[in-house]
Amino acid sequence: MRFLRAICRLIFGLTFIFSGFVKLLSPVGTSLIMQEYFSALHLGFLSGTALYAGMLLAICEFVTGMCVLLSVRIRVFSGIGFFMCCFFTLLTLYLALFNPISDCGCFGEAVHLTNWQTFFKNLILLPCIALLFFQRKKTPLIANRVIEWIFAGFFFLVALALWLHSYLAVPMYEFTPYKTGAYVSTEDDEAAFETTFIYEKDGKQESFTLENLPDSTWTYVETVTEMTGTAAQYADFSIQDTEGNDVAPLILESEDVILVSIYDPARLKEKDWQRIEAFAEKALAAGADLFFASSTGGEGIPAGFPFEVGYADRKLLLTINRANGGATLFSDSYIVQKWTPATMGDSQLEELLAQDGETLVVRNAIHGNVRLSGLMLGILLVLVLIYYICKISYKNSTLNKGKKKKDEN
Repeated sequence: MRFLRAICRLIFGLTFIFSGFVKLLSPVGTSLIMQEYFSALHLGFLSGTALYAGMLLAICEFVTGMCVLLSVRIRVFSGIGFFMCCFFTLLTLYLALFNPISDCGCFGEAVHLTNWQTFFKNLILLPCIALLFFQRKKTPLIANRVIEWIFAGFFFLVALALWLHSYLAVPMYEFTPYKTGAYVSTEDDEAAFETTFIYEKDGKQESFTLENLPDSTWTYVETVTEMTGTAAQYADFSIQDTEGNDVAPLILESEDVILVSIYDPARLKEKDWQRIEAFAEKALAAGADLFFASSTGGEGIPAGFPFEVGYADRKLLLTINRANGGATLFSDSYIVQKWTPATMGDSQLEELLAQDGETLVVRNAIHGNVRLSGLMLGILLVLVLIYYICKISYKNSTLNKGKKKKDEN
């Protein structure tokens, strides 16, 4: 039974950790999922709380997964996990039967499941957490109560830090079609090209794709582009100027174009508008083309704002850049880099625009992969370290208590 409990902890813990992790990397995307759920359940009056409801759900999943996986406060968190899994099973059964939304969003943009697939996933998780819950008193402690609560608090702080970083700054990794490094095309039947990057190490050259770039010990040699078939189509990529003309082709065909996307002008503060204006002036001075798009057109734009603001669909603007008022750099149909209003002041636009677009795509992709890999490796190392520290400290504590009892006798 001990082995079976370990397998259940592994399945349930890793699933909840991954589910919470991808939600923490996309706070705005998670809030959109929550809004869909509120609408489907006729709870539209809760839409204003979607951002923070998504935050609580993501943090709860992440912390619960961590604690169940490591048996930290297992009596508490197996109960929380059991309650959540029962609720999710009933909810996904309703979604599967009536299909009010097409995608449950349990794994964000990373993995798309149908409602029936999600329901069956919960049917696998429910027995796992049920076994852990009903046998929670038989699961041995890995540390004393105070130490275990300290570790649970640490997991909470890690999750909160991830959410805040992803919300206030550009997420370290995105799963949307408009992620950094993506190629965007709006043309039908357009020829697609596969781009490979040649790197050299120890006199040997190898080809790499954008998703499988080498580490910094390799030296970049050249970029090779070959026609492979049809390009990915994003027919919804439509940006209109103030006269109603579609400027999407201009954005995609130019070498250096910055799109500032404002999906909710009313929620931007005065300091945000000042940052956007200063960033825009710097971009123009550096030689970049500049476009502004809002989901309301010119409505809600402060009086005296010196730039014309066009129109684009709110969902499109949210997908391109999760930040309200965020800027996205396009170069020859590639998405090169993104900024939020909070990070606009740190940009070195002159140096950035002076570099080749494809080189920037490669560099940013490498940095993104390194950050994500480093974060996941760090979490894994922390898990292993915490587990063994708890085991050793609890074992020593038990031995000391036994020795003390023996001395008293």
